[in-house]
Amino acid sequence: MLKRCAFLTMQDMTGFFAYDQLAIEPLNQLGWSVEEIPWDQADVVWGQYQAVVIRSTWDYQNRPSEFLRVLEAIEASGAKLFNPAHICQWNMHKGYLRELSSKGCPTLPTIWVERMVEGDVARWCRELNSPRLVIKPTVGANADHAFVLSEGDPDSASIAFKVYRGREGLVQPYVDSIESEGEYSLFYFGDKYSHAINKRPRSGDFRVQEEHGGIISSIHATDELLQAGQFVLERIDEHLLYARIDFVNWQGALRLMEVELIEPSLYFSYSSTAPQLFANELEEKMG
Repeated sequence: MLKRCAFLTMQDMTGFFAYDQLAIEPLNQLGWSVEEIPWDQADVVWGQYQAVVIRSTWDYQNRPSEFLRVLEAIEASGAKLFNPAHICQWNMHKGYLRELSSKGCPTLPTIWVERMVEGDVARWCRELNSPRLVIKPTVGANADHAFVLSEGDPDSASIAFKVYRGREGLVQPYVDSIESEGEYSLFYFGDKYSHAINKRPRSGDFRVQEEHGGIISSIHATDELLQAGQFVLERIDEHLLYARIDFVNWQGALRLMEVELIEPSLYFSYSSTAPQLFANELEEKMG
């Protein structure tokens, strides 16, 4: 019997880079029919699918509660959701970094902000001992509403204040090595390491996403990077279909930036084996 799988996406993919099509043929070979469906499409009968995989839902952060309700409806329908809704809820708020830090994962020094007030930038710079800072939302994606702050740039503080005077954020030191060395991403399907990439921002920017001009390259992960990724994966302690773990080099050591368990780009085009590994893992998880 033909097995049906839905890849969750969004209504308008204009300006985004997605590679999920590369996983469809390997899934076809394993007897799966795959459809791409916007997560907020009305009247979808989720129970007609054996598996639903969250993929390019890169606008969920604008309506997180609605997104979670859809995920819960998918699970209630009997379809198997990857990754599960409870994992997505945990991973949606960047407070998960505090939990992982408490378990020994090396993260960046972080100030958790309920709302921004006048004079915060100078205080944050002193507290983090850093002349430049980055502020970003606790629920966010695509580097939306991420700003570089410094005491000498009141304009950036003014722009950030308009966003964060009424919302939560987190503040971290600006990581200079992102400009020269980039950010590292490790990919796992199940508990198995698949591949790694390096992401560097374009000149004059700090954002590494392709949508912002970031430069992506395939890399051979060092033993140090593999060990760091495995350490984080073991602290998450969940059997997931996919995971992406991002690191930066800060003060000579690897630091965890993000754990992406909801809708990370899996960069299938940067590994000849990744699409098949992904398909195999889905087949295995479906039993």
